[in-house]
Amino acid sequence: MTLGERIKACRQNAGMSQEKVAELVGVSRQAVTKWEANQSAPNTENLFKLAGVLGTSVDMLLAFEDKARQSPAEQIYYFYEKEAAFQKHTQKRNILIALLIAIGYLGIYLIGRMIWCDLSQSNLIGWLFTTIPSGEHSYLYGWLLSSNMFWYTMAISVIPAFFGKHKFSYITLIGFVFGLLAGLIFGPNPEGVAFGHGHHGWAIWGAIYFVSIVAGIIIERYKKADSKPTE
Repeated sequence: MTLGERIKACRQNAGMSQEKVAELVGVSRQAVTKWEANQSAPNTENLFKLAGVLGTSVDMLLAFEDKARQSPAEQIYYFYEKEAAFQKHTQKRNILIALLIAIGYLGIYLIGRMIWCDLSQSNLIGWLFTTIPSGEHSYLYGWLLSSNMFWYTMAISVIPAFFGKHKFSYITLIGFVFGLLAGLIFGPNPEGVAFGHGHHGWAIWGAIYFVSIVAGIIIERYKKADSKPTE
């Protein structure tokens, strides 16, 4: 009998629903469903909570029909090792995705430089960091750099990725790109008019990026309804 089968049997013997067990343990019903289906396993803390809720012991939950297999103590050690390995894998994945998001923003930065900054008027370092963007439709890109909004929005997208908020990071990066394109297309800068007086590209970009932030938060909150691979 597997761990999931024992959890299900103990729950049914206790006359409890999955919802009730989830409430008492402090996890989602989906987590309990996955435990019972052997799609994931409770971490050490939840395993002890589960045993208390079901009126049994951790040894009982972890015991196998086949006595030749791992002892309960060995199985507890296995779960510790499994959780540590999962956490390490998660940290590496978070770092990788954060780097990918950062590379996405830096790609946008370099594309803007290639389109609106004249390398012939400066050396490479000047072209990368100090040359002022010039040319048709460069006003929004230039404003994002001069106001540091480009770097602020990059931080808003990248930092949450380190904490596992991957969907938020992807959505805000996409929102930045669409906002920039929409601002350039639908908010042109009339020649000779000071910034903020003759165009509204910045407002278009800002509105789209703000919507992407809200959408990212909502989707991340919705995602929490599902259990993690190990809970």
